[in-house]
Amino acid sequence: MNDLKANITKGIFVVIGGLLFVAAGAWITGQIRKEEVPPKKEIVSCPTDRLSYNLISQNQNQVIKLIPERKQMFAENGEFINLQVVITKSETKDSKIACGYLFVRVGTQTYGALQDWENIYINPNQFGGHIYSKSAFSINEGKDFSEYIYSLDKIQYWRSRNEQNILNADWASLLNVSPEISFIIALNTEDKAGFIDELSIAYKCWNPTTGEENTGCKLNIKDSSVQKTPEL
Repeated sequence: MNDLKANITKGIFVVIGGLLFVAAGAWITGQIRKEEVPPKKEIVSCPTDRLSYNLISQNQNQVIKLIPERKQMFAENGEFINLQVVITKSETKDSKIACGYLFVRVGTQTYGALQDWENIYINPNQFGGHIYSKSAFSINEGKDFSEYIYSLDKIQYWRSRNEQNILNADWASLLNVSPEISFIIALNTEDKAGFIDELSIAYKCWNPTTGEENTGCKLNIKDSSVQKTPEL
């Protein structure tokens, strides 16, 4: 009888010891795997709300103003008048633009805010045109002007009055593709007192290899000139 109890007790200890050994092995394996898994890349984002835009735009080192002050623009006889061509240049190789915002303040003397038949024309390297105002995530139609904020990676536009299919463009990626981007900027209104008060891009930078946000990328204006073109 005593031998039976001793054997049972011994068996219980063996089972418990085996379970502890298995648990310890699983814990050690888990720690090894944790060390082997690379750290998760940080996802840099630009949320579609006015507050997020305001936070970025407060840092002037991360804002480029393609039109920095009021400029008279309109269309007449099938031509854009006072069309502006702005060439931007990327000043970095290692840090890239992660995301950003396009800000536009524009209006006319007749109505203040833009009307349905009026729109702003922005065409960087042939990946733009008449910007679809309703694609902006923030729209402020005031009595003196309109304000629009767009996600830089979700720009919607149509090419011309003869080709009005809505197209999509990712300008955040476009700004990383080429060291120089030529922006053609105009205002599609017959009001000769039409104007653009400001057209700017606010952006975030990141390291594509590590996924970490940084401040290394930089957009500057290389050249800016006034022209006119028959394309409407």
